[in-house]
Amino acid sequence: MLGGWAGRAGSAALIGAAEVAAFGAFAVWRHRRRLAIDNILRAGVRSDRPAAQRLAQASFRTFALMVAESVILRGRLSTGDWGRHVQFRLTSEADALLRAPGVGLLVASAHIGNWEVAARAASLIKPVCAVYRPFGGAWVDRAIHHVRSGSNLRLVSRLDPDPMRFIRTLASGEIVALMVDQHASKGRVEVEFFGRPAWTTRTPAMLHLATRAPLLVAWAIRTGPLCYVIEAVGPMDVPRTGDREEDARALTQAVTDVVERVARQYPEQYLWGHRRWKWRPAS
Repeated sequence: MLGGWAGRAGSAALIGAAEVAAFGAFAVWRHRRRLAIDNILRAGVRSDRPAAQRLAQASFRTFALMVAESVILRGRLSTGDWGRHVQFRLTSEADALLRAPGVGLLVASAHIGNWEVAARAASLIKPVCAVYRPFGGAWVDRAIHHVRSGSNLRLVSRLDPDPMRFIRTLASGEIVALMVDQHASKGRVEVEFFGRPAWTTRTPAMLHLATRAPLLVAWAIRTGPLCYVIEAVGPMDVPRTGDREEDARALTQAVTDVVERVARQYPEQYLWGHRRWKWRPAS
């Protein structure tokens, strides 16, 4: 009983520290603060700067809570009581695909709510291979890699030199999860995101077209302290034209449209402070 109280007290302290850290980061991290406010205004989610500033601050808070609660839930989501913290709200097709043994699954996600909890919860049902962007320092990358991975959840760098790894992973009946809302400098297509052109990875679309593995779009929304709802739609598809490049662009746009819809629905839970739009017209 005392141990349970201590665990709850420790969780409350960590969440409280995250709240303070978010407030401090918003105050001192001027570059990211300005970037978040500018992105919100240009996306048209808020029409005036004071409202955009309030939303940007809420976004900073969501990120800090995401980090803290991911640490807390790392152990809890590996036990039998994980249902107290995470609920699945999927379409019937998505739910059947997630629970079907031996069926490889592509999952596109974005920086909404808590993507770490989403991956860990899904890995309790089907093994997950999560593609991630490596951190600058090797020792930092190793440490974070250790914290984020799990017994049924492994991380693979997007710089992995083995081009067949993801195809083999899908063939073995696992999930390949990729983030699709960051600026892509290679293997990319141009799509519209909040009415603005953006370079986006085409990897999920190309993997789907090559393997026919079902493609879902999923995210985890925070509903309260240590509580999340995982939602997913799909499988995503577009009519085939015979032009693989055009099919990949159309499918990537369809996935991006879902991300935009969810970000509009939960703008305070979207990570506005990263450089999503770096597009320049082709010369």
